Amino acid sequence: MKIVVCCKIVPDEELIQVRPDRTLSMEGTPWKISQYDLNALEAAKQLSAATSGSVTALSVGGTAALEPSKIRKDVLSRGADELSLVINDEHAFGDSLETAKSLAAALKDGGFDLVLCGTGSSDLYAQEVGVQLGELLGLPTVNNVTAITPKDGAVEVERTLEDSVEVLEMPLPAVLSVSSEINTPSVPAMRDIMRAGKKPVNVLEVSLDEAKPAVETISELAPEQQERRQEIVEGDGEEAIDALVRFLKKEAL
Repeated sequence: MKIVVCCKIVPDEELIQVRPDRTLSMEGTPWKISQYDLNALEAAKQLSAATSGSVTALSVGGTAALEPSKIRKDVLSRGADELSLVINDEHAFGDSLETAKSLAAALKDGGFDLVLCGTGSSDLYAQEVGVQLGELLGLPTVNNVTAITPKDGAVEVERTLEDSVEVLEMPLPAVLSVSSEINTPSVPAMRDIMRAGKKPVNVLEVSLDEAKPAVETISELAPEQQERRQEIVEGDGEEAIDALVRFLKKEAL
């Protein structure tokens, strides 16, 4: 089985700086693989092992995100056999449709059995790229997948819904967006990190003329910062519990 995993490289949200005017500063913020795409990479690694298949990681983005060798090695150390990149600094890839069209342009010639995406991205979490990509490619598409079982010319997938588990059989090729519940991403071993430096990285020449943004970001502000309240309930036993309950009711918490 030939598997393509779409990976988004995003700024580390824990290290983004907030200026006094509440605007965000990305200067000096390191890049990382979107958390939810780690689940897609892990799922691909497991499927590849089960089917004696191959895994190609695919990412679109700007030079700052995709040029660093540390990012490339991180992706390749997580089970991918090779990495394909679409690097373009004229596009911000700031909305899901622009990103989906860019991925579709890279995948238009086929040559794969299965495309895996994370359920969303760590920065926007729109949960739209996978289903949009499937529609653009004209392939069977399912999101929120919590289990994948390979079959002859197809895959059996499970979707865990609110009060039931849905089981579907899908012909290949297909596009799946996997939930974070599908697995726990493994930490690359040292030998995987060492091998990653020897795996091929392909920079694709892809026309993104059709990948125009569908939305425009007017402004981006962090929430207003508020001082944390410090309420101390003194006392022991039932009196302290009663006082805490009264406080919670008063504050409607």
